[in-house]
Amino acid sequence: MSDFAFPSLDARPRLTKRQKAAVLVHLLISGGVDSGLRELPPEQQRAIVREMARLRFVDRETLAEVVQEFAAELDSIGLHFPRDLAAVVETIGGHLSFDVVESLAAEIGPDAPAGNGPWAVIGELDVPSLLAFAEGESDEVCAIVMSKLPSARAAELMAELPPERAEAVAAAFARTEDVTPGAVGRIGMALGRENASRVAPAFETDSVLRVAGILNVATSRVRNAVLESLDASDAAFAARVRKAVFSFENIPERIESRSMPKILKEVDALVVVKALSGLSDEMREVGTFILGTISSRLADQFRDQIAEAGTIPADESEAARSELVAAIRRLEDAGEITFLTGD
Repeated sequence: MSDFAFPSLDARPRLTKRQKAAVLVHLLISGGVDSGLRELPPEQQRAIVREMARLRFVDRETLAEVVQEFAAELDSIGLHFPRDLAAVVETIGGHLSFDVVESLAAEIGPDAPAGNGPWAVIGELDVPSLLAFAEGESDEVCAIVMSKLPSARAAELMAELPPERAEAVAAAFARTEDVTPGAVGRIGMALGRENASRVAPAFETDSVLRVAGILNVATSRVRNAVLESLDASDAAFAARVRKAVFSFENIPERIESRSMPKILKEVDALVVVKALSGLSDEMREVGTFILGTISSRLADQFRDQIAEAGTIPADESEAARSELVAAIRRLEDAGEITFLTGD
Protein backbone atom coordinates (compact mmCIF):
# COMPACT_ATOMS: atom_id res chain seq x y z
CA MET A 1 0.00 0.00 0.00
CA SER A 2 2.88 2.32 0.63
CA ASP A 3 3.75 2.29 -3.09
CA PHE A 4 0.25 3.47 -4.14
CA ALA A 5 -0.27 7.15 -5.22
CA PHE A 6 -3.09 9.10 -6.82
CA PRO A 7 -2.43 10.24 -10.38
CA SER A 8 -1.35 13.86 -10.76
CA LEU A 9 -3.60 16.44 -12.45
CA ASP A 10 -1.35 16.34 -15.50
CA ALA A 11 -2.05 12.62 -15.78
CA ARG A 12 -5.81 13.19 -16.16
CA PRO A 13 -7.07 12.38 -19.68
CA ARG A 14 -7.99 15.44 -21.77
CA LEU A 15 -11.62 15.53 -22.95
CA THR A 16 -12.55 15.98 -26.58
CA LYS A 17 -14.92 18.79 -27.62
CA ARG A 18 -17.77 16.32 -27.96
CA GLN A 19 -17.09 14.96 -24.47
CA LYS A 20 -17.02 18.49 -23.06
CA ALA A 21 -20.39 19.13 -24.71
CA ALA A 22 -21.75 15.98 -23.08
CA VAL A 23 -20.46 17.15 -19.69
CA LEU A 24 -22.12 20.57 -20.05
CA VAL A 25 -25.44 19.11 -21.22
CA HIS A 26 -25.49 16.69 -18.27
CA LEU A 27 -24.61 19.50 -15.87
CA LEU A 28 -27.42 21.74 -17.17
CA ILE A 29 -30.01 18.96 -17.10
CA SER A 30 -28.96 17.97 -13.56
CA GLY A 31 -29.50 21.59 -12.50
CA GLY A 32 -33.01 21.66 -13.98
CA VAL A 33 -32.06 23.93 -16.89
CA ASP A 34 -33.16 23.36 -20.48
CA SER A 35 -29.95 22.51 -22.30
CA GLY A 36 -31.39 23.06 -25.76
CA LEU A 37 -30.34 19.53 -26.72
CA ARG A 38 -33.51 18.92 -28.71
CA GLU A 39 -32.67 21.86 -30.98
CA LEU A 40 -29.56 20.08 -32.29
CA PRO A 41 -29.67 17.90 -35.40
CA PRO A 42 -30.67 14.31 -34.55
CA GLU A 43 -27.19 12.88 -35.29
CA GLN A 44 -25.55 15.33 -32.86
CA GLN A 45 -28.11 14.46 -30.18
CA ARG A 46 -27.31 10.77 -30.59
CA ALA A 47 -23.56 11.46 -30.45
CA ILE A 48 -23.85 13.37 -27.17
CA VAL A 49 -25.93 10.60 -25.63
CA ARG A 50 -23.26 8.05 -26.60
CA GLU A 51 -20.51 10.22 -25.09
CA MET A 52 -22.47 10.47 -21.83
CA ALA A 53 -22.63 6.68 -21.69
CA ARG A 54 -18.86 6.38 -22.25
CA LEU A 55 -17.71 9.03 -19.78
CA ARG A 56 -19.08 7.36 -16.66
CA PHE A 57 -17.15 9.66 -14.27
CA VAL A 58 -15.63 13.17 -14.43
CA ASP A 59 -13.60 14.52 -11.49
CA ARG A 60 -14.30 17.91 -9.93
CA GLU A 61 -11.22 19.61 -11.35
CA THR A 62 -12.02 18.51 -14.90
CA LEU A 63 -15.61 19.68 -14.50
CA ALA A 64 -14.40 23.09 -13.31
CA GLU A 65 -12.05 23.39 -16.28
CA VAL A 66 -14.84 22.53 -18.76
CA VAL A 67 -17.21 25.08 -17.20
CA GLN A 68 -14.48 27.75 -17.14
CA GLU A 69 -13.61 27.10 -20.78
CA PHE A 70 -17.27 27.25 -21.77
CA ALA A 71 -17.78 30.53 -19.86
CA ALA A 72 -14.73 32.04 -21.58
CA GLU A 73 -16.09 31.07 -24.98
CA LEU A 74 -19.46 32.65 -24.13
CA ASP A 75 -17.75 35.88 -23.12
CA SER A 76 -15.90 36.01 -26.43
CA ILE A 77 -19.03 35.56 -28.57
CA GLY A 78 -20.27 38.84 -30.03
CA LEU A 79 -23.03 37.49 -32.25
CA HIS A 80 -24.63 34.07 -32.59
CA PHE A 81 -26.10 32.70 -35.80
CA PRO A 82 -28.29 29.60 -36.21
CA ARG A 83 -26.30 26.51 -37.13
CA ASP A 84 -28.04 25.61 -40.43
CA LEU A 85 -29.83 27.17 -43.40
CA ALA A 86 -33.28 26.01 -42.29
CA ALA A 87 -32.88 27.71 -38.91
CA VAL A 88 -31.70 30.95 -40.57
CA VAL A 89 -34.73 30.97 -42.91
CA GLU A 90 -37.01 30.30 -39.93
CA THR A 91 -35.49 33.29 -38.09
CA ILE A 92 -35.49 35.91 -40.86
CA GLY A 93 -38.14 34.52 -43.23
CA GLY A 94 -40.51 37.36 -42.42
CA HIS A 95 -37.97 39.87 -43.75
CA LEU A 96 -37.34 38.13 -47.09
CA SER A 97 -39.40 38.33 -50.26
CA PHE A 98 -41.64 35.31 -50.73
CA ASP A 99 -39.95 34.13 -53.92
CA VAL A 100 -36.59 34.04 -52.09
CA VAL A 101 -38.09 32.12 -49.16
CA GLU A 102 -39.69 29.66 -51.57
CA SER A 103 -36.46 29.05 -53.46
CA LEU A 104 -34.56 28.53 -50.19
CA ALA A 105 -37.26 26.14 -48.96
CA ALA A 106 -36.88 24.10 -52.15
CA GLU A 107 -33.11 24.05 -51.60
CA ILE A 108 -33.46 22.92 -47.98
CA GLY A 109 -35.92 20.15 -48.82
CA PRO A 110 -37.89 18.26 -46.16
CA ASP A 111 -36.28 20.25 -43.32
CA ALA A 112 -37.65 23.54 -44.68
CA PRO A 113 -39.31 25.75 -42.02
CA ALA A 114 -43.08 25.85 -41.75
CA GLY A 115 -43.39 29.36 -43.14
CA ASN A 116 -44.18 31.45 -40.07
CA GLY A 117 -42.88 34.59 -41.77
CA PRO A 118 -45.67 34.71 -44.37
CA TRP A 119 -48.25 33.85 -41.70
CA ALA A 120 -47.11 36.80 -39.60
CA VAL A 121 -47.70 39.10 -42.58
CA ILE A 122 -51.09 37.52 -43.34
CA GLY A 123 -52.12 37.93 -39.71
CA GLU A 124 -51.75 41.70 -40.02
CA LEU A 125 -54.07 41.99 -43.04
CA ASP A 126 -57.45 43.62 -42.58
CA VAL A 127 -60.68 41.63 -42.82
CA PRO A 128 -61.58 42.75 -46.39
CA SER A 129 -58.19 41.48 -47.63
CA LEU A 130 -58.68 38.19 -45.79
CA LEU A 131 -62.15 37.87 -47.31
CA ALA A 132 -60.59 38.24 -50.75
CA PHE A 133 -58.34 35.27 -49.90
CA ALA A 134 -61.29 33.23 -48.63
CA GLU A 135 -63.34 33.72 -51.79
CA GLY A 136 -60.83 31.88 -53.95
CA GLU A 137 -59.78 29.11 -51.53
CA SER A 138 -61.25 25.80 -50.42
CA ASP A 139 -63.01 25.38 -47.08
CA GLU A 140 -60.02 23.45 -45.72
CA VAL A 141 -57.56 26.21 -46.64
CA CYS A 142 -59.88 28.79 -45.03
CA ALA A 143 -59.94 26.70 -41.86
CA ILE A 144 -56.12 26.59 -41.84
CA VAL A 145 -55.95 30.36 -42.36
CA MET A 146 -58.31 30.94 -39.44
CA SER A 147 -56.27 28.55 -37.28
CA LYS A 148 -53.14 30.64 -37.91
CA LEU A 149 -54.87 33.98 -37.27
CA PRO A 150 -55.32 35.59 -33.84
CA SER A 151 -58.64 34.41 -32.40
CA ALA A 152 -60.27 37.86 -32.54
CA ARG A 153 -59.31 38.37 -36.20
CA ALA A 154 -60.52 34.87 -37.10
CA ALA A 155 -63.85 35.61 -35.43
CA GLU A 156 -64.20 38.82 -37.46
CA LEU A 157 -63.48 36.92 -40.65
CA MET A 158 -65.96 34.18 -39.78
CA ALA A 159 -68.65 36.78 -39.06
CA GLU A 160 -68.17 38.37 -42.50
CA LEU A 161 -68.52 35.10 -44.42
CA PRO A 162 -71.96 34.19 -45.82
CA PRO A 163 -73.75 31.86 -43.36
CA GLU A 164 -73.52 28.82 -45.64
CA ARG A 165 -69.79 29.34 -46.22
CA ALA A 166 -69.14 29.94 -42.53
CA GLU A 167 -70.80 26.61 -41.69
CA ALA A 168 -68.77 24.81 -44.37
CA VAL A 169 -65.51 26.31 -43.10
CA ALA A 170 -66.37 25.40 -39.49
CA ALA A 171 -66.99 21.79 -40.58
CA ALA A 172 -63.65 21.78 -42.45
CA PHE A 173 -61.71 22.30 -39.20
CA ALA A 174 -62.13 18.59 -38.46
CA ARG A 175 -60.42 17.74 -41.75
CA THR A 176 -57.30 19.78 -40.91
CA GLU A 177 -56.18 17.71 -37.90
CA ASP A 178 -53.71 15.63 -39.93
CA VAL A 179 -52.24 18.50 -41.96
CA THR A 180 -48.44 18.49 -41.73
CA PRO A 181 -46.38 21.56 -40.78
CA GLY A 182 -44.86 21.45 -44.26
CA ALA A 183 -48.29 21.71 -45.88
CA VAL A 184 -49.21 24.63 -43.62
CA GLY A 185 -45.91 26.28 -44.55
CA ARG A 186 -46.60 25.85 -48.28
CA ILE A 187 -50.07 27.35 -47.87
CA GLY A 188 -48.55 30.30 -46.02
CA MET A 189 -45.96 30.73 -48.79
CA ALA A 190 -48.64 30.64 -51.49
CA LEU A 191 -50.91 33.13 -49.73
CA GLY A 192 -47.95 35.36 -48.93
CA ARG A 193 -46.86 35.33 -52.57
CA GLU A 194 -50.41 36.15 -53.67
CA ASN A 195 -50.57 39.07 -51.23
CA ALA A 196 -47.15 40.34 -52.32
CA SER A 197 -48.18 40.25 -55.98
CA ARG A 198 -51.14 42.55 -55.40
CA VAL A 199 -50.54 46.05 -56.65
CA ALA A 200 -50.91 48.55 -53.84
CA PRO A 201 -53.51 51.23 -54.63
CA ALA A 202 -52.13 54.66 -55.44
CA PHE A 203 -54.68 56.29 -53.10
CA GLU A 204 -55.84 55.31 -49.64
CA THR A 205 -59.46 56.25 -50.33
CA ASP A 206 -61.71 55.55 -53.30
CA SER A 207 -62.51 58.12 -55.97
CA VAL A 208 -65.90 59.05 -54.51
CA LEU A 209 -64.45 59.96 -51.12
CA ARG A 210 -61.57 61.86 -52.71
CA VAL A 211 -63.92 64.01 -54.81
CA ALA A 212 -66.31 64.48 -51.87
CA GLY A 213 -63.43 65.53 -49.62
CA ILE A 214 -62.42 68.23 -52.10
CA LEU A 215 -65.97 69.47 -52.60
CA ASN A 216 -66.60 69.61 -48.86
CA VAL A 217 -64.10 72.45 -48.53
CA ALA A 218 -64.84 74.12 -51.88
CA THR A 219 -67.07 77.13 -52.21
CA SER A 220 -70.72 76.49 -52.99
CA ARG A 221 -70.27 77.93 -56.50
CA VAL A 222 -67.43 75.55 -57.33
CA ARG A 223 -69.17 72.62 -55.64
CA ASN A 224 -72.43 73.10 -57.54
CA ALA A 225 -70.61 73.54 -60.84
CA VAL A 226 -68.62 70.34 -60.37
CA LEU A 227 -71.67 68.33 -59.34
CA GLU A 228 -73.65 69.59 -62.33
CA SER A 229 -70.77 68.63 -64.60
CA LEU A 230 -70.64 65.16 -63.03
CA ASP A 231 -74.39 64.78 -63.48
CA ALA A 232 -73.95 65.35 -67.21
CA SER A 233 -70.92 63.06 -67.66
CA ASP A 234 -71.59 60.22 -65.20
CA ALA A 235 -74.91 60.39 -63.36
CA ALA A 236 -74.28 57.25 -61.28
CA PHE A 237 -70.90 58.51 -60.07
CA ALA A 238 -72.37 61.94 -59.39
CA ALA A 239 -75.11 60.39 -57.24
CA ARG A 240 -72.50 58.58 -55.13
CA VAL A 241 -70.48 61.78 -54.74
CA ARG A 242 -73.57 63.75 -53.72
CA LYS A 243 -74.28 61.17 -51.03
CA ALA A 244 -70.73 61.48 -49.68
CA VAL A 245 -70.57 65.29 -49.84
CA PHE A 246 -71.64 67.23 -46.79
CA SER A 247 -71.98 70.98 -47.17
CA PHE A 248 -73.93 73.82 -45.62
CA GLU A 249 -76.86 73.13 -47.95
CA ASN A 250 -77.10 69.54 -46.66
CA ILE A 251 -77.71 70.50 -43.03
CA PRO A 252 -81.56 70.12 -43.05
CA GLU A 253 -81.48 66.67 -44.66
CA ARG A 254 -78.43 65.23 -42.84
CA ILE A 255 -78.58 66.72 -39.33
CA GLU A 256 -81.13 65.86 -36.65
CA SER A 257 -82.92 68.86 -35.12
CA ARG A 258 -81.83 67.91 -31.60
CA SER A 259 -78.15 67.97 -32.69
CA MET A 260 -78.13 71.59 -33.88
CA PRO A 261 -77.92 73.26 -30.42
CA LYS A 262 -74.77 71.23 -29.67
CA ILE A 263 -73.33 72.22 -33.07
CA LEU A 264 -74.03 75.92 -32.53
CA LYS A 265 -72.17 75.79 -29.20
CA GLU A 266 -69.04 74.71 -31.12
CA VAL A 267 -68.72 78.03 -32.94
CA ASP A 268 -68.80 81.69 -31.97
CA ALA A 269 -72.15 83.46 -32.20
CA LEU A 270 -70.66 85.88 -34.77
CA VAL A 271 -69.86 82.88 -37.01
CA VAL A 272 -73.53 81.86 -36.91
CA VAL A 273 -74.61 85.42 -37.72
CA LYS A 274 -72.29 85.64 -40.72
CA ALA A 275 -73.22 82.13 -41.92
CA LEU A 276 -76.95 83.00 -41.91
CA SER A 277 -76.51 86.41 -43.52
CA GLY A 278 -77.19 87.01 -47.20
CA LEU A 279 -78.60 83.55 -47.84
CA SER A 280 -79.71 82.83 -51.40
CA ASP A 281 -83.15 81.47 -52.14
CA GLU A 282 -81.73 77.91 -52.26
CA MET A 283 -80.08 78.33 -48.85
CA ARG A 284 -82.88 80.15 -47.09
CA GLU A 285 -84.45 76.88 -45.93
CA VAL A 286 -81.15 76.02 -44.22
CA GLY A 287 -81.38 79.19 -42.13
CA THR A 288 -85.03 78.46 -41.32
CA PHE A 289 -84.10 74.93 -40.22
CA ILE A 290 -81.21 76.08 -38.00
CA LEU A 291 -83.20 78.80 -36.25
CA GLY A 292 -86.11 76.40 -35.84
CA THR A 293 -84.02 73.99 -33.77
CA ILE A 294 -83.25 76.46 -30.97
CA SER A 295 -85.40 78.37 -28.51
CA SER A 296 -87.56 81.20 -29.82
CA ARG A 297 -85.71 83.71 -27.64
CA LEU A 298 -82.29 82.69 -28.96
CA ALA A 299 -83.59 82.56 -32.54
CA ASP A 300 -84.94 86.10 -32.22
CA GLN A 301 -81.57 87.27 -30.89
CA PHE A 302 -79.83 85.83 -33.95
CA ARG A 303 -82.34 87.48 -36.28
CA ASP A 304 -81.77 90.85 -34.58
CA GLN A 305 -77.98 90.45 -34.88
CA ILE A 306 -78.29 89.48 -38.56
CA ALA A 307 -80.39 92.59 -39.21
CA GLU A 308 -77.94 94.82 -37.30
CA ALA A 309 -74.93 93.36 -39.14
CA GLY A 310 -76.33 94.54 -42.47
CA THR A 311 -74.63 93.42 -45.65
CA ILE A 312 -71.73 91.05 -44.96
CA PRO A 313 -69.17 90.38 -47.73
CA ALA A 314 -69.91 87.15 -49.56
CA ASP A 315 -66.47 85.69 -48.85
CA GLU A 316 -66.93 86.23 -45.10
CA SER A 317 -70.32 84.52 -45.18
CA GLU A 318 -68.84 81.62 -47.17
CA ALA A 319 -65.97 81.27 -44.69
CA ALA A 320 -68.42 81.27 -41.77
CA ARG A 321 -70.48 78.50 -43.39
CA SER A 322 -67.32 76.47 -43.95
CA GLU A 323 -66.40 76.92 -40.28
CA LEU A 324 -69.87 75.74 -39.23
CA VAL A 325 -69.57 72.70 -41.51
CA ALA A 326 -66.10 71.95 -40.10
CA ALA A 327 -67.55 71.99 -36.57
CA ILE A 328 -70.25 69.55 -37.66
CA ARG A 329 -67.64 67.21 -39.14
CA ARG A 330 -65.54 67.34 -35.96
CA LEU A 331 -68.54 66.32 -33.86
CA GLU A 332 -69.43 63.56 -36.30
CA ASP A 333 -65.87 62.22 -36.29
CA ALA A 334 -65.92 62.22 -32.48
CA GLY A 335 -69.19 60.27 -32.51
CA GLU A 336 -71.10 63.03 -30.72
CA ILE A 337 -73.58 63.44 -33.56
CA THR A 338 -74.67 61.15 -36.38
CA PHE A 339 -75.43 62.03 -39.97
CA LEU A 340 -78.83 61.01 -41.29
CA THR A 341 -78.46 58.70 -44.30
CA GLY A 342 -81.15 60.36 -46.37
CA ASP A 343 -82.53 56.93 -47.36
